[in-house]
Amino acid sequence: MKKTNYTDNFLTTGPMNRVILTISVPLMLNNLVRTLFNLTDGLFVAQISAIDFSATAFVWPLNFLFIAIGLGIGIGSTALIAQMIGAKQATHASRYAHNAVLMTFVIGFIMSSLGYFLSPSMLSWMGARGELLEKSIIYLQISYLGLFFDFTYFGFQAILNAQGQTKVITQISILSSVTNIILDPIFIFKRIDFLHINGLGLGISGAAWATVLSKLFLLFLIIWQTHRRSSIRFSFRRLQPDIETIKVIAKIAAPTAVGYCGSAMGFTILNGFIQSYGTTTLAAYSMVNRVTDLLTQPQMGVGGALTSIIGQNMGAQLYDRAHKIFNRAMTIILVTSVISCILVIIFKYQLLGIFIKNNSNPELWRLAIEYLYYSAFIIFFMGMFSAYIGFFQGCGQTKYSMYMTIGRLWCLRLPIIWLLKTFANLGPSTVWIAMLLSNCLIVVFGFLVYRHNDWTALAMANSTDKS
Repeated sequence: MKKTNYTDNFLTTGPMNRVILTISVPLMLNNLVRTLFNLTDGLFVAQISAIDFSATAFVWPLNFLFIAIGLGIGIGSTALIAQMIGAKQATHASRYAHNAVLMTFVIGFIMSSLGYFLSPSMLSWMGARGELLEKSIIYLQISYLGLFFDFTYFGFQAILNAQGQTKVITQISILSSVTNIILDPIFIFKRIDFLHINGLGLGISGAAWATVLSKLFLLFLIIWQTHRRSSIRFSFRRLQPDIETIKVIAKIAAPTAVGYCGSAMGFTILNGFIQSYGTTTLAAYSMVNRVTDLLTQPQMGVGGALTSIIGQNMGAQLYDRAHKIFNRAMTIILVTSVISCILVIIFKYQLLGIFIKNNSNPELWRLAIEYLYYSAFIIFFMGMFSAYIGFFQGCGQTKYSMYMTIGRLWCLRLPIIWLLKTFANLGPSTVWIAMLLSNCLIVVFGFLVYRHNDWTALAMANSTDKS
């Protein structure tokens, strides 16, 4: 396949529906594959014990807490590179690309090391005790060894994302996920009956090692594809720090990273609240989230695509087109969200049956069904949340995405949980209500920010700062 050229103006001149679908559909598939991979990973671990399954869900916020920094650099770099491509400034785009990879490489090594050594303390602080603490430490420490691969991957992903090369990212993500699915049973179980072979029998640590190896494979694939497909001529020999460029990337990336970190910290506290209602509640929460993640991928794909699409159009000073694309994307998101809501309600028993067997604890069924009803409406607001985040990031106004990601948890969800827990005896329903209200209210905030800002003036100011 030929490389995309800087003279290709598909994102800035192509039909809007086609642009949105061309960029977002691969992202949808990519997210779907990753969700299915997590689902499969969970199904394998669930066969060991409920504690092992709960441990993989319990550590997620801490893992994401460190990944958030890499995501911030990646998203900020995507917006910057996309704007430079839209403005036909190839030299600037290349400089941002190389410094983004350098930043993710160095910071990834630091975060991976810190995460490994701090895992026991952080998990104890979250309230894990006994076997849950023991299993969580094993899984999280091994996962942090793969954090370096995650960070470096984000740097290369930004280069391809900014050019609309989402199909390539999806293809290599599928290969990595399939690799993980193949490795999982081999590393986890002593005997793999359906293959009639012996495994390594490493249990929950095997699941973590399989994930780390699949991430290493993913990194090799994206480096290879960047050399093959990218119009930006990437070379490891050009990985020399440019302080001014790093400052610009950090300025754009920092709010996104802080937003994601704040969100992750909020989720660690949220998990503590959920854990206080018992392991059954935590299991129901984790199972429903994995199921509903499948149905939010179209909305998340469209929202994720907006970063590069809006970025290139703003960089090309096509401000009216950028707003029209956003409105078209929001319409697509609303329609798919309604469909997802209906599917959740109609097929609730079949969806939950993936994880919960008929002879399982009836309390687990009750809690999961109750949360699933709330999730049907949470899905609706999550789609709009993703769209506003994508627009703000594409405009380079990452401070607003930070406000939304942090505000949703720290200013809304956690205070609502505290108030309901203190003044109303609603049990686990407290968490479900708080999640629904926080998602609804933060979307209202995003709408107000979008309507009351002069995005043309902001985009022009950003262009002046980066040139």
